[in-house]
Amino acid sequence: MRRLLVIPLVLLGCVDPTESESSDKAAPLVGVDNTVDAADRNCHVVLREMKRNWTGFSWESVVTSTGSAAYVWQGTIEISNEAQAEGLVPRVIYQAGSDPTWREAIAQPITQAPTPGYVRYTVRISEGLLGPGMSAAAHQNHRIQLAPFLKMAGGGRLFDHNRNPNDFDNYLISGPDHAIGSAPNACTPPAGPQRAKLTFAADFTHQREGVLVPGGELVIAYDTARLPTCRHWRNGYALWELTAHVRFEPGLEYHTVSVRDMAATIAVPPTARSMQVWFENTSASGCQRWDSNNGANYRFAMALPPQWVGNVQNLITRGASDPCDGGGPASQGFAFDTWTRQRAAYTNLCFQIYEPGMTDLDDPDLWQKLDVTVKWRYAGQQAWQSRYVGFDRRVGNNARYLMSWRDHDPFRTYHCPEVAPTPVPGGPYVQVALEYYLIVNGGEVRPQPGAAFSAMFVDYANDSWRASNCQ
Repeated sequence: MRRLLVIPLVLLGCVDPTESESSDKAAPLVGVDNTVDAADRNCHVVLREMKRNWTGFSWESVVTSTGSAAYVWQGTIEISNEAQAEGLVPRVIYQAGSDPTWREAIAQPITQAPTPGYVRYTVRISEGLLGPGMSAAAHQNHRIQLAPFLKMAGGGRLFDHNRNPNDFDNYLISGPDHAIGSAPNACTPPAGPQRAKLTFAADFTHQREGVLVPGGELVIAYDTARLPTCRHWRNGYALWELTAHVRFEPGLEYHTVSVRDMAATIAVPPTARSMQVWFENTSASGCQRWDSNNGANYRFAMALPPQWVGNVQNLITRGASDPCDGGGPASQGFAFDTWTRQRAAYTNLCFQIYEPGMTDLDDPDLWQKLDVTVKWRYAGQQAWQSRYVGFDRRVGNNARYLMSWRDHDPFRTYHCPEVAPTPVPGGPYVQVALEYYLIVNGGEVRPQPGAAFSAMFVDYANDSWRASNCQ
């Protein structure tokens, strides 16, 4: 789960997306919190592409504030749903040629379907840029530095470094195409209990994240370097394609989707039990190449919920012969208090899973067949966070899973609680409530339909470290 360390809401007025809204700004810096500049590598803001607009006869141009004509570069920026929920709006700053001025433009939301988990914006820049009246040499040598960012509530800026790894690297627009192309494997849709992401890397490896379940979603992220042969361009526009062919079984439902510019998302049929995928590269010149696992295609089985999940319990104790035995039922809740924090040797969530032919035998690949996560959130939070739960050992014919609650303790040492603690009536304590449920191969485990298990974390109200470091 991606998290922004920004709580206050930022409200920005509507603006015209043209360069009349550009203004001179400081060059991007890198800081450490939301009051100064920072680099984003968690996909809260990402530039998808930026290029000039071809009208069919020429490149689009406008008259700038100096009275001269300049080409328009238009880009697509996406921000995470978490950033959108906090009222943040993407912007870009840019600098062209030998002019040291950095200019800013504010992006505008668009209705074009975004990458799942994101909100899509468009931004246009032209002020101070190359124009149709300039020489061929000027066209060839024109360079634009570009830095998309989110303006934070504390006054800092969160800069997109999801495609540029170094803190001081900016996007660069230069000849011959004067464009920033797409990066299909950058900031793909997040995987989850109802969404699987298949990533096909340039080194011809592939991996699955999330759970591939009937009725869920499938994301395919494909590195175009796997099929580099068929390429054809005209006026800066790609006249070549990279297509994923997907067939679900046993119903033989068939899909074709482009994976050239971005990851593709496909709905998985409810009746699907397996799937296969292969890739085709074509161009306008008649070129054709395939990536099909040497003709066998890439095959994946659906993950189905196990036959039984139970014995969900929490063991809070100073000593025990087993890290799970003797715990209390999760449906009754539990308290993680000052004694637990200082004295308890075991603070474990435990549960067992049974699936014939899977958990009743020793299988080193069990972790690939059972996707087991816990979803949790603190009181006052809307979004659920997710964490994988590790396999502990076999108990009879069941597979037992175990997770310690210490990493989720909001009052753990040298840590600021994610939400504001509330006072405990009649005592020198504060508390934070937590709720959680389990997901196994896409199937939810709850105390009742729609409900969640609960826990209460308690600590002393007066803590010198929190008083000095937590706002």
